[in-house]
Order: sequence, then C-alpha cells, then structure tokens
Amino acid sequence: MKKHNYSDFENYILMADKCNINQSYSSFLDFRRVVSFVKDFASKTGDTFLHNGTIYKKRITSNEARKFLDGLVKNYCDVATLKKVANQLKIKI
Repeated sequence: MKKHNYSDFENYILMADKCNINQSYSSFLDFRRVVSFVKDFASKTGDTFLHNGTIYKKRITSNEARKFLDGLVKNYCDVATLKKVANQLKIKI
C-alpha cells in the first residue's frame, strides 16, 4: 500500500516508531490535540494567543512551530518540541 493511502493513525504509528514515542490510540488522540494547538499559533505573532477560549503564553516560537509542522509532513517529529507543547497542555507524551 502506498503511503498516501494510509490513515492518519497508520501514519502516526510509522512516525511514532521512528521517533520512539508511544504508539497507542490514546497517544494518537493526544498527539492530534497537540498538533491542533501548534497549528493555532504557528502563524500568529506575539507571545500570547487564544486557543479554545483560553489565553496561552507561547513556549515555542512561531518559527519553531512551523518547523515542527513541516517535519510532520515528512513523518518526522521533533520530540523535544512535542513534549514542550504537550506539557503546556498538561498532556503526557
């Protein structure tokens, strides 16, 4: 099967295996929450932003967020950035 035919979860499993992070379905759902969070502020300037009605202070820069998202397209995850953002959301990765 070609890579573009994989589901989001299958792509997550491949990436998680390569990056040595948890491969469970609940981890996948947490990962999606973190990615949604990063997408929200990747293009925003300033130190704070609004996400789902809560104001957050950025722990990574917009440039780091864009690099993180670009890496995901290539099935690579910057685990340090992922953990930093997940920690802000109180999600254990």
